[in-house]
Amino acid sequence: MAFFRDALAIFRMEMTLFPRFPKLRISAVGVMLIPALYALIYLASVRDPGAHTGDLKAAIVNLDQGLDYRGQQVNMGQEMVTSLKQRHTFGFVDMAVEDDAKLAVRQGHMAFALIIPKDFSANAVPGQEAAGGRLQLYVSEGNNYNGAALAKRFAVELGHQVNTNLNEKRWSLVLSTATGSIDKLAQLRKGAAALQDGAHRVAGGVAKAESGSKALSTGADGLNTAVGQLTDGVKQLGAGLHTMDQQRPAAQDLAALKSGAAALVTGHAALGQGLQELQGGAQKLADGAEQLRDETKGIPLVGGKISAGAGQLANGATQLGTGLQSARNGQTQLADGTQKLSTGVDKLADGMAALGGGIHTAASKVPADAKLDELTHGGQNLAKGAQDLRDGLTQLKAGSRELSAGLDMLNQSLPGDISAPDGSARGLADSVEPAIEIVAPVPNNGAGFAPNFLATSLWMGAVMSAFLFHLRRLPLAAQPASRPARLMGKLGVLTGIVAAQSVVILLMTLFLLNLHIAHLPQFMFTLLISAFSFLLIIVALTRAFGDAGKAAALILLILQLSSAGGVLPVELSGGIYQTLSPWLPFTYVIKALRATMFGAFNSELFSPWLAIGLVGALAWLSACFVGTWKFVGPDEHRPAMDI
Repeated sequence: MAFFRDALAIFRMEMTLFPRFPKLRISAVGVMLIPALYALIYLASVRDPGAHTGDLKAAIVNLDQGLDYRGQQVNMGQEMVTSLKQRHTFGFVDMAVEDDAKLAVRQGHMAFALIIPKDFSANAVPGQEAAGGRLQLYVSEGNNYNGAALAKRFAVELGHQVNTNLNEKRWSLVLSTATGSIDKLAQLRKGAAALQDGAHRVAGGVAKAESGSKALSTGADGLNTAVGQLTDGVKQLGAGLHTMDQQRPAAQDLAALKSGAAALVTGHAALGQGLQELQGGAQKLADGAEQLRDETKGIPLVGGKISAGAGQLANGATQLGTGLQSARNGQTQLADGTQKLSTGVDKLADGMAALGGGIHTAASKVPADAKLDELTHGGQNLAKGAQDLRDGLTQLKAGSRELSAGLDMLNQSLPGDISAPDGSARGLADSVEPAIEIVAPVPNNGAGFAPNFLATSLWMGAVMSAFLFHLRRLPLAAQPASRPARLMGKLGVLTGIVAAQSVVILLMTLFLLNLHIAHLPQFMFTLLISAFSFLLIIVALTRAFGDAGKAAALILLILQLSSAGGVLPVELSGGIYQTLSPWLPFTYVIKALRATMFGAFNSELFSPWLAIGLVGALAWLSACFVGTWKFVGPDEHRPAMDI
């Protein structure tokens, strides 16, 4: 009980300073508010700097001359300028001269300058090589290092955006080209189908012509035999004229023979005209196939197959023309023989008709042997021409078969359609989007810095509180008290001040900075235990080293700011900072604040609270037993500040 009585007595003696020195009350209130004001000013300035980059002026110089790319006029520089101004990432100012923009940056009028060269579109749009389109970013780090860092990050984002826009344009061209190819393929398939149908009809006609030529050849062979027999008989006519008179044919038989010969001549004339027309059609077919072969070579994807099929079509058509020419030659010979046969038959018929007029006259009118030999040769020519016609039609049939096969191959080689790539141009240009899962999210830049600067504010508050009182001086009445009682009594007012500082910081965090606190009671406890621990450290340093201890407290603050990992991970600092980090209270205070504010470190608080409490306990023990107390009378028992 004596311990608490002595501590309470010393506390009351410390409290008597407030009525005696009115300015001490004002100073104490100021010390309570200054840490929160410090945190408010700094955190408000760094809370969300990205929201104000539009006020940062930057020069933009567009020298791009554009490019005519596949029938489209493209100017990526102008599109980039328009897009940047619409997004208002920075306060861009158009400048026409590159040197003027660079001068403005060096003079500090502009944060940086973006220069788009005149050949930017010409190098970037075709995409013939990586990083072909160069953008120049002119920045002075000496003017503002953080501004230069912003400009560098902007350059990376700009490059990504430009590449996305270029890919979108290229995919648009691919889609439009595919659509055109689909239309051309449909027309080609339609023409090939019509050509295939015509070839099949030609094959059918040739089959019929071949059948007729077989019958014609058989008839011509029979006719040739009959003519030979006829001439032999005529030669014997002179020897057996009287017998012929008795056995001469009737008048209607001679008329039928004459009519049949005339019909044979007429049929051969019609056959010659048909073969001529068929040859002309085969020539047109060969010309069309050659034109098809030449015009389909450049079609993407299927041009080679179409051209090969068209080549086979042209070869078949050429063979068809050759066969038709052979057929025409044979038919010409056949027609000549038929004409001669018709002449001989007419004469024979007339002679036989005149036979009834007189055997004597008939005998004198019998044709000479030379004429009969001509009749024999004509029959032979007729048989030979029929055979040639048959051979020509056989070749024509083979050619039409190859023509049909080539067209079938062409029709099978043509794809059913050319499928355009699925999706839109934008989707093809940027088809992958990383999915980011965030734990313990931090709402903005200010919130991210808050744990570091809240800890700094608490430390500054404890230091300023220590300046209010003589931490090594007690009134004479406290001399009988024990060391722990003396320290507890001395800390009474200071503890109240730092506790008030913590409350003010809490209110500022919630209502002025509008920061969301994930675990509010734990956050408040962290502020209090940290403030008490910091106060005990500063008191211990002052008790041990006097006013030099307060200076040491400031040096320790700077060391902790560099080693506690408040702004950057301590691993990035390396060296001595990484080694000292586990031994500094800031490390655990910042960890506890992050856990209570954002739910970081899986909201685990026992370890950092234990470390903070142990540091405070060690500082309390040091303050109790290290250093001496100076006991003074009432006149010297006054605040440390001259107020």
